[in-house]
This record gives sequence, C-alpha cells and structure tokens, in this order.
Amino acid sequence: MSTTSQEQEIDLSQIGKSISKIFQNLINKCFDVIFFIQKKIIIVGVLFVLGVVLGFLFDKKPHYNHEIIVIPNFGSNDYLYEKVNLISAKLKEKDEAFFKTIGISDVDNFSSIEIKPISGIYNFINSESQKSNFEFIKLMAEDGEIDKIIKDDLTSRNFYLHAINISTNNAFEKKDLIDPILKYLQQTDYFTKLQKVYQDNLVEKVEANKLLITQIDQLIVTLSQSKSVGGVTISQNSGLTELINKKDALINENQMLAIHKLEYDKVIKDQNISLNQINTKGTNNKMKLILPFLFVIFYLSGYWFYQVYKQQKQRIKS
Repeated sequence: MSTTSQEQEIDLSQIGKSISKIFQNLINKCFDVIFFIQKKIIIVGVLFVLGVVLGFLFDKKPHYNHEIIVIPNFGSNDYLYEKVNLISAKLKEKDEAFFKTIGISDVDNFSSIEIKPISGIYNFINSESQKSNFEFIKLMAEDGEIDKIIKDDLTSRNFYLHAINISTNNAFEKKDLIDPILKYLQQTDYFTKLQKVYQDNLVEKVEANKLLITQIDQLIVTLSQSKSVGGVTISQNSGLTELINKKDALINENQMLAIHKLEYDKVIKDQNISLNQINTKGTNNKMKLILPFLFVIFYLSGYWFYQVYKQQKQRIKS
C-alpha cells in the first residue's frame, strides 16, 4: 500500500517538475525575444516607423459605403432584385455605356452593389396584401423549419424593407450616384401602370371609408336618441357597440392607407439614404496599426528561420 503511495508521489513530483520546466522555457523564450529586440532596436524601430508611414499612405484614400433602405411596392420585390443584380453584373463588365445611359459617369470608383433583405418577419406576417403568410409561417414552425424558411431567399425577398449596399473608392454626391440608381429602378412600364391602379384604388377606398364613417355616426346618433324613447341604454345595445367598433376599424384603416399613400409615390420607395460612410470592416482604415507590427513580426520570423536554417545546415555537414 505504501509502495503505491510512494509511486504516486514520485509521479506527481515528476509532473510538477515537467510543468515547471515548460513554464521556465516559455519565460526564457519571451525574454530571448525581448533581449533580441533590444539588440536590434534600430532595425526594429526603422521597420516600425516604415510600417506606420506606409499604413498612413494606404489609409489616406479610404473606401466608402453607401446604403439605401427601400420599400418595393406593388409586388415589385423580384423586379427590384433583378435590377440591382443587373447593375452588379454591368459593373463587373465595366460597361461604361450602360452606366452613362443611367447617369453614372465615374464607373472606375464604383466598386460594388448588392441588395439584402432587412429581417422583418412581423411585417411579412402582418402585410395587408399577404395575410396568407401567417398561415404559411405557422405551418413551417410546426415542422421546425421556421428559421430556414425566414432565411430562405424566396421568403426574405418578400420582406417589407431591403438594403441596397454600395461600395466606392471615392466619396460621391447623392446626385452623381444615388439619384441615378433610384431613377433607374423606377423605369418599368408594368409597375408604373400598376402604381396608378393602386393609387386610384387607395383614393376610392379612403373616400368609401369616410362615407361609411359618416353613416355610422348618423346611426349612432339615431340609436343614442332612441334610448330616451324605448328606455334602452347604450351599454345594452349590442348593435351600437358593433357600430362603434366598425367605425374604429375604418379610422385605423384610413390611417394605414394614408401611410401607403406616402409610399406609393414611387414603385421603389427610398425610406432612408446613408452616404459616404468610411468602410472600417476588415483591414480598411487600419493599416497604420497593422503594418508596423506586421513588419516587425516578419523580421523576427525571418531571423528565426535563418538561425534554424544555419543549425540544420550545420547538422547535415557534421
């Protein structure tokens, strides 16, 4: 029994010594690097300053992001995506003639354009023109596929809001980039005609609702006055309550139609535009911080490799 305990103590002691040795080697390596840098401080300093200078030169000309938040009206979602994808394809082809026709002259500094849906499942479900979406999403949720369906391209294309993201090498004025793109997106005979139908129907619906609200008000007055004759109170009159509820529903609908009226002035309605945001993703505008350390690391790595190479070469000779 005691022999086993002694063996365990010996094993633990050896493990402790091994761990201590590993830490000591690590500390030694760290100080080796520090002492080496002290020895080569001039070279390291020059490389660091060179990295800072080159980094500032790289960052001097930043890249810019622009974002247009849009609402595709009248079921023009697929049309919107096809138009943006066409612009992207023409940009890759550097089709200057195409961009000249839509009003963009500086194609060289126009880097990329893409469109993505802005997650809005509640707007997707509550859309007045897409009530069946709720049952569709509900059915998918029962199968455990709701996340997959929401992220699916066909589903997300029907979201309420979409972001058109544009990258450029220079800052642009709105009239030179955004306005031509938005104008190009409106150039569709089919949806322009459909827009007129929607606008006319909206005006007719608002007027019809106003007429119904007036008639309901007259009925409410009549029913309210009849209580003094028949002895019926408002709370007892279920028909009166239904009329009041109907009036509230019509008022709410007219409020929503007023919002739609603002949106329906364009086939692709721009909700918000952000211009000339400096792109700070990845290494953009960070080279003055990255290059100095990168140069020093490359130098240290190269020196280490050279020393190992000499050792291995000496080993082969011997």
